[in-house]
Amino acid sequence: MTSPRWDGDKSKEMVAVAIDKDKGSQAALKWACDHLLGKGKRVTLLHVKLKPLGSYVAFSDNNDAVKSYKACQIDSQTKELFLPFRCFCTRKDIQVDEVCLEDTDVARALCEYVKQNSIENLVMGATSRGGFVRRLKSADVATNVSKEAPEFCNVYVISKGKISSVRSASITAVNQPPRQLQNQTNTPPAPTDARFSQGTEHEIFL
Repeated sequence: MTSPRWDGDKSKEMVAVAIDKDKGSQAALKWACDHLLGKGKRVTLLHVKLKPLGSYVAFSDNNDAVKSYKACQIDSQTKELFLPFRCFCTRKDIQVDEVCLEDTDVARALCEYVKQNSIENLVMGATSRGGFVRRLKSADVATNVSKEAPEFCNVYVISKGKISSVRSASITAVNQPPRQLQNQTNTPPAPTDARFSQGTEHEIFL
């Protein structure tokens, strides 16, 4: 496993954390805050909604480059998913952008967003749930992202608070203003004691 590139002023690099409902995403955000972020810094929280294959529609941007993902509206259920992550960042004095994407392929959507927005660091969590199918699915997403992410992006996969794997960047990203998606918001401070509710189960993001 190669070591990540630590040269340069990393305080100015853009950081994104892919999140879902599992605890692996929480571990990924905690690691990012401890190693890539600090007070007053900004992180982009990325969530990809899977859509049925039959409803997939690709569209082009102004440069005629086909984007596989599309921005989706952040509904109440998605806001609930983002809430504990936003609360954690608020306690750390870290600013948050929440981005929800929709695609038939999670890895593809993440890689396209990284490419379009010049994200230098993408952090993902390894699954913490049991079951062979889920482990295989999670490993496949992380593997595909590591293979397909732009060469300027460091891809970190975090398991139990430590780096499970890393795909280091081989070139420097060209500094350019990120593309702003309609569903990307600068969220207001969240209550630090908020609870994440799913069904009858309540969990505090510590």
